[in-house]
Amino acid sequence: MTGAGAATVAFGKEQTFMGDLVDGDSDGNPDYWKFGRNPSVTDLELDRGLSNMTEGDSAEYVESIAGNLEGAFGIEATVSSDVHGDVEDLVFNDGGTGFTPGRAASGRVFTGIDYLDGTAERELIGCIPLDYSVSYEQGDEFTYSLSMGYADEKLNTSITPSSINTVSDGTSATFHGITLQIDGTTVAKLQSAELSISNISRFQRGADHVAVDAVLARPEMELTVDATIAGPSRTELAYGSAGATETAARMDSVTGSLEAAVDGTPVSTYNFAKLKPSTNSWNDVITDGDTDTTDSTTFNVTGGVTVA
Repeated sequence: MTGAGAATVAFGKEQTFMGDLVDGDSDGNPDYWKFGRNPSVTDLELDRGLSNMTEGDSAEYVESIAGNLEGAFGIEATVSSDVHGDVEDLVFNDGGTGFTPGRAASGRVFTGIDYLDGTAERELIGCIPLDYSVSYEQGDEFTYSLSMGYADEKLNTSITPSSINTVSDGTSATFHGITLQIDGTTVAKLQSAELSISNISRFQRGADHVAVDAVLARPEMELTVDATIAGPSRTELAYGSAGATETAARMDSVTGSLEAAVDGTPVSTYNFAKLKPSTNSWNDVITDGDTDTTDSTTFNVTGGVTVA
């Protein structure tokens, strides 16, 4: 049975898919990073893809054979100026600044536990991003969620990463360092916001039980925004354009950005080339005096996202 503080979760960046890890300082040792403070592993599953075999004279299946190996890893943590740029290197295959056609970004995740009689570590190899999101909630930390697939894994009896890049005090992003701009205007009285990216990358397979490569898929992005109503600007955009008073058959796109800063220094800025409202709703239109009427809008994000 494990106890508090008995787990290690860290990652390295692969130079090539399932290849050697990055050694940024050329000291002969790979570089490792923590994921951020308040980490929570949401998924860690190995699926061997078993299929059952039959014989004509048997009432039951007679054998199971292994198929494609599929691994799943998920983590949530608080965005930190110390490590989040390196987390983004696992997501955005254009050097952490955006997406580009070609090979997916990949890394290696190390999840280890100390149990009463020893240590076990699962080394997840060829980890590629599937889904990624960053989330703001008024009064809380600025967090992210990352879901990955992995191609293979090893079981070790000791913890592999050493000299891990960790998070220092005062470097975690919180709600008061978040700025959301839509169509050149900062969203006032922001209650919640989330940028979600799905279908980021996929494996390529051959005559092996593990994947042989990984490529960018077709990243799909949404931005959801909820704010106390301070004007009808987002409803106007849902009608079709700024200042619109009735719905139009065609809709204009607007630009936007979501920035997280710590003590005034930007940690990550997501710039959106094209935003269009998919849905717009007003909530708590009749209030009980303890709540405000809010405007909830989901934007389709197209035209590419750049990360700074």
